[in-house]
Amino acid sequence: MTSEKELYSYLFDESLPEEEMSKRQWDILDAATKIFAEKGYEGSRTSDIAKEANIAEGTIFRYFKTKKDLLIGLLMPLMIKFFKPLMFNSIEKIMNNEKNEPINVVLKNIMIDRMALVRKNKPLVKTIMIESIYHPELLEPLQKEIAPKLIPIIDKFFAENIELGNLRELDPRLITRSVMSLIAGFSVLNSLFPEVFTTEGDEKEMEKIVDILINGIGGGKK
Repeated sequence: MTSEKELYSYLFDESLPEEEMSKRQWDILDAATKIFAEKGYEGSRTSDIAKEANIAEGTIFRYFKTKKDLLIGLLMPLMIKFFKPLMFNSIEKIMNNEKNEPINVVLKNIMIDRMALVRKNKPLVKTIMIESIYHPELLEPLQKEIAPKLIPIIDKFFAENIELGNLRELDPRLITRSVMSLIAGFSVLNSLFPEVFTTEGDEKEMEKIVDILINGIGGGKK
């Protein structure tokens, strides 16, 4: 059974491989992700999850005491598959900008990279996003552990580009907040309303968003 202490250990031990969780646990969490995404937390039953995972319902309770524990347990794959790469892997590589690409190209690549992760984990992200409205404790690890580690990395990137003259002399935290809001908003709208917010493809779409971010939406008239 997964305790709260064990959960947080999984979330924030950066050296922990995915294999530390048993295959059965991953199967249960994967099934729960699909069922919660389809029916919502309140409309889902553990029997539905067990059927999706092709196990007996009682097996779920060997690992998760309640359905609420199962919902909280979804944070494990979310952190391992989404937020850890966000903090420590590809985003830092892109921000190091070893190819000395223009700032607009770097920002476009960051957005494309984040959107690829969102799409890859869409049911999981959607479930956490929706259920956090009713279960705000789902956001506590993000607020207490993820944001304090992630935001300074992005702040540093923008501060360096301000010094290089690539960006206006603004508060780096303000730029960080604006960029993160754009990425989050784009991800949410495309996930929840794909039929309304159709796109021309990631690269073209991100080029337009970065252009708005850098140049604004004003028409130049005073």
